[in-house]
Amino acid sequence: MTIVASLFGIKGASAQNPNQSTSFYKSNMHCASCEKSLFEHLRFEKGVKDLKVDHVSNTVKVVYDKRKNSEESLAKSIVKKGYEAHRITSEEYERLTLEAGKKGSPEDHQH
Repeated sequence: MTIVASLFGIKGASAQNPNQSTSFYKSNMHCASCEKSLFEHLRFEKGVKDLKVDHVSNTVKVVYDKRKNSEESLAKSIVKKGYEAHRITSEEYERLTLEAGKKGSPEDHQH
Protein backbone atom coordinates (compact mmCIF):
# COMPACT_ATOMS: atom_id res chain seq x y z
CA MET A 1 0.00 0.00 0.00
CA THR A 2 1.27 3.43 -0.89
CA ILE A 3 -0.46 6.62 0.11
CA VAL A 4 -0.29 9.34 -2.47
CA ALA A 5 -2.05 12.67 -2.30
CA SER A 6 -2.16 15.61 -4.51
CA LEU A 7 -3.18 18.34 -2.15
CA PHE A 8 -5.05 21.37 -3.44
CA GLY A 9 -5.27 19.85 -6.93
CA ILE A 10 -1.55 20.13 -7.70
CA LYS A 11 0.16 17.00 -8.99
CA GLY A 12 3.90 16.41 -8.76
CA ALA A 13 6.70 18.93 -8.76
CA SER A 14 6.15 21.79 -11.11
CA ALA A 15 9.14 22.96 -13.11
CA GLN A 16 7.16 26.13 -13.86
CA ASN A 17 6.92 27.14 -10.22
CA PRO A 18 10.28 28.34 -8.88
CA ASN A 19 8.85 28.38 -5.34
CA GLN A 20 8.24 24.63 -5.30
CA SER A 21 10.84 22.16 -4.14
CA THR A 22 10.87 18.39 -3.73
CA SER A 23 12.57 16.50 -0.90
CA PHE A 24 13.11 12.76 -0.59
CA TYR A 25 13.68 10.84 2.64
CA LYS A 26 14.47 7.27 3.65
CA SER A 27 12.56 6.29 6.76
CA ASN A 28 11.84 3.27 8.98
CA MET A 29 8.12 2.54 8.74
CA HIS A 30 7.06 -1.01 9.56
CA CYS A 31 3.58 -1.31 8.13
CA ALA A 32 0.64 0.35 6.42
CA SER A 33 -0.46 1.84 9.76
CA CYS A 34 2.91 3.58 10.10
CA GLU A 35 2.55 4.82 6.54
CA LYS A 36 -0.92 6.22 7.15
CA SER A 37 0.10 7.84 10.43
CA LEU A 38 3.07 9.60 8.85
CA PHE A 39 1.03 10.61 5.81
CA GLU A 40 -1.71 12.14 7.95
CA HIS A 41 0.91 14.00 9.98
CA LEU A 42 2.80 15.43 6.99
CA ARG A 43 -0.18 16.44 4.91
CA PHE A 44 -0.93 19.25 7.36
CA GLU A 45 2.59 20.70 7.29
CA LYS A 46 2.72 24.24 5.91
CA GLY A 47 3.25 24.49 2.18
CA VAL A 48 2.91 20.77 1.38
CA LYS A 49 1.50 20.46 -2.14
CA ASP A 50 2.08 16.79 -2.99
CA LEU A 51 3.00 13.85 -0.79
CA LYS A 52 3.91 10.20 -1.28
CA VAL A 53 4.61 7.93 1.69
CA ASP A 54 5.47 4.25 1.13
CA HIS A 55 6.23 1.77 3.90
CA VAL A 56 7.38 -0.96 1.51
CA SER A 57 10.28 1.13 0.18
CA ASN A 58 10.45 3.16 3.41
CA THR A 59 10.44 6.37 1.42
CA VAL A 60 8.80 9.76 1.66
CA LYS A 61 8.52 12.27 -1.18
CA VAL A 62 7.30 15.76 -0.39
CA VAL A 63 6.63 18.57 -2.85
CA TYR A 64 6.32 21.83 -0.95
CA ASP A 65 6.34 25.59 -1.26
CA LYS A 66 9.82 26.61 -0.13
CA ARG A 67 8.48 30.00 0.97
CA LYS A 68 6.44 28.20 3.64
CA ASN A 69 8.59 25.23 4.62
CA SER A 70 12.08 23.76 4.31
CA GLU A 71 13.78 20.42 3.84
CA GLU A 72 15.12 20.59 7.40
CA SER A 73 11.75 21.44 8.90
CA LEU A 74 10.06 18.56 7.07
CA ALA A 75 12.75 16.15 8.31
CA LYS A 76 12.23 17.39 11.88
CA SER A 77 8.49 16.80 11.50
CA ILE A 78 9.08 13.20 10.39
CA VAL A 79 11.40 12.63 13.36
CA LYS A 80 8.89 14.27 15.72
CA LYS A 81 6.34 11.68 14.62
CA GLY A 82 8.80 8.93 15.63
CA TYR A 83 10.37 7.96 12.31
CA GLU A 84 13.78 8.39 10.75
CA ALA A 85 14.25 11.02 8.04
CA HIS A 86 17.46 10.47 6.09
CA ARG A 87 17.69 12.80 3.09
CA ILE A 88 18.22 10.90 -0.18
CA THR A 89 18.57 11.93 -3.81
CA SER A 90 15.80 11.58 -6.37
CA GLU A 91 17.84 8.80 -8.01
CA GLU A 92 18.08 6.88 -4.74
CA TYR A 93 14.35 7.39 -4.19
CA GLU A 94 13.59 5.95 -7.65
CA ARG A 95 15.88 2.97 -7.03
CA LEU A 96 14.32 2.19 -3.64
CA THR A 97 10.75 2.43 -4.90
CA LEU A 98 11.57 0.27 -7.93
CA GLU A 99 13.22 -2.39 -5.76
CA ALA A 100 10.30 -2.35 -3.32
CA GLY A 101 7.85 -2.81 -6.17
CA LYS A 102 9.62 -6.03 -7.12
CA LYS A 103 9.51 -7.40 -3.54
CA GLY A 104 5.86 -6.73 -2.74
CA SER A 105 4.34 -5.61 0.54
CA PRO A 106 5.27 -7.20 3.87
CA GLU A 107 2.41 -8.27 6.10
CA ASP A 108 0.79 -5.46 8.03
CA HIS A 109 0.87 -5.54 11.80
CA GLN A 110 -0.99 -3.76 14.56
CA HIS A 111 0.51 -1.06 16.78
